[in-house]
Amino acid sequence: MSKPTTKYPEDEFDVLAPDAAPSGVHRAPRSAWSRVAPFVIVVVTCAVLAVGTVYYLAQSPTSRLNASATPSASAEPTDAATDAATDAATDAATPDATDEATPDGEATTEDPVDTPVAPIPDAVDTTTSVRVLNATARSGVAAGAATTLTDAGWSDVVADNFTGTKPTSSLVYFKSSESEAAAREVAQLLGITEVIEAPKLVGPVSVVLAGSFGK
Repeated sequence: MSKPTTKYPEDEFDVLAPDAAPSGVHRAPRSAWSRVAPFVIVVVTCAVLAVGTVYYLAQSPTSRLNASATPSASAEPTDAATDAATDAATDAATPDATDEATPDGEATTEDPVDTPVAPIPDAVDTTTSVRVLNATARSGVAAGAATTLTDAGWSDVVADNFTGTKPTSSLVYFKSSESEAAAREVAQLLGITEVIEAPKLVGPVSVVLAGSFGK
């Protein structure tokens, strides 16, 4: 190899061994594969990682749980439909007890009939003062009628003779509406049909025995 020519004088750096060659100045040329290989390795590694990640997620417990829950969810409507069909068949096969007992579902209970209640008469006051007057021609008639009333529970009965114009039939007089019930009770006990209100009467009730009373 010929030495290069230069205008400068030769120094110690220019003195080399005859077989020496410069080192570390130039690199050997690289092949195309060595330049592309790193990119290929990166792409392959990413692809492997992606496939592994997808496979791992597919085999995770959550995925398996979802996979096992899907058939159950689809089976639930079938069970519900079966139960509904069973209930409907049971209802159709079992007649309603009310419908059996009552045609067309109508109630057989009849409305209660109101029973008329007889009015309760006012209680008769047997302590009402009663005067029994004899207007007949026979003696003892008033005393006998007074005994009849006393035996019936009347406690204030007085027998006496009638003075004045004698009536043709026996009468029972009462002074006001307060003593009307007592007068009617006395008339019933003695068999007298005519009862008259007399506001000017001395006592509450007066009985006048006349005609054929007591015969």
